[in-house]
Amino acid sequence: MKFLRWLMLFFSPYVNFFEWRVNRFFRGIKSTDNFASVRKKLLVLMQENLIVVNVWMEKKFKGYTYLKKRVRRKMYRDTLALVAKFEDFLKVHRVDLRKMSALLKEKYLTYPLADGQKVAYLFQIMQFLRPGFHYKYIRTASFFKLLRHPDERALEGDCNQIVTLYVYFYSLKFPLDDLQIKLLPGHVCLHFKGIDIEATVGVFEKYSDSSSVLPITELISTNLLDLTDFREEVQTISTRDMVKCAQLAYAISSLKSLVAQNLKAAYQNLAIGAMKSSDFETAIFYFDKAQDFSNLEIAAHNASVFYLKAGNFKKARYYAKKTGETDFIAQIDKSEFAKEYNSLAKKVSAIKTLEEAKKHKSTFGRMLFLAEKLGDEKLVDSVRQTLKEI
Repeated sequence: MKFLRWLMLFFSPYVNFFEWRVNRFFRGIKSTDNFASVRKKLLVLMQENLIVVNVWMEKKFKGYTYLKKRVRRKMYRDTLALVAKFEDFLKVHRVDLRKMSALLKEKYLTYPLADGQKVAYLFQIMQFLRPGFHYKYIRTASFFKLLRHPDERALEGDCNQIVTLYVYFYSLKFPLDDLQIKLLPGHVCLHFKGIDIEATVGVFEKYSDSSSVLPITELISTNLLDLTDFREEVQTISTRDMVKCAQLAYAISSLKSLVAQNLKAAYQNLAIGAMKSSDFETAIFYFDKAQDFSNLEIAAHNASVFYLKAGNFKKARYYAKKTGETDFIAQIDKSEFAKEYNSLAKKVSAIKTLEEAKKHKSTFGRMLFLAEKLGDEKLVDSVRQTLKEI
């Protein structure tokens, strides 16, 4: 059984089954999903292995070309080496409670006695990941630069990435819903029981109370909306994956006004791409979801013109009715009448005798009806004359 599981993984795009579970979660997200339910499922995945959740998210939604299967496998191995290094650090470096209390007091922060063990553990993470020891801050980093073997190269990351690593270390010992994040202008920090932790420099802080304090699950939406690392080569992300990315951010973020524009833009991009490939139903569907009614009307008109040229009058009329263009609907009707008239005229063009014409009296009757609908008096007179003769 284990061999079969290994064989399945070997031929799949996944390093392990947890990647498959994370991908299934991301793929199943819709913007209309229940917020609490999505957050609960995401929290379970983050608690189990936040590193894999974040790495797979970067692969799927950031488009980094380096995140091949073998590279991700190494990243996970290096993470285990990093954890082992941290555990060795904990054995040697005991918490200096007086120093920690002094640092909190210096920032006018209250030491939470009931959660002393947790604060102490966070302080140990701060000491281990302090800049200049194992970690170096760089702007707009990919997660790859942070997940390195600590004996080979310094860990490099931005605020989002280093906060994610803090949260991962915390998840190894305590439940993640203890933690929150605080959003500052162009920045994010970790938050615990009224204490801000500035992970980029490894210190306690007390930022403005007016800043947004959000559930820890929103670290994922923050990472989703973060800029890609300009130093890394990226591949084009499909418009559908961009939509899925925006839907995920929208589904898990309580800051709906912040992510709604991203979702709207993603819907519009998908709709424009669909319209370019003549997939008008998809274009109209996503313009409607984006509430972009002017482009929705353009898409419906273009669809109507497309199907009119293709001779599919039923579909041309269907889309024209969505625009309410009565004159264009009349033009479609005339085009259909003209096509049918020409077809019948071709059918009777080979008739040479009056006897043969009498056998097609109903056809000439239909031609008269169509000529009248077309408003072509010459055709009407011609068909009437033929009907009189037979």
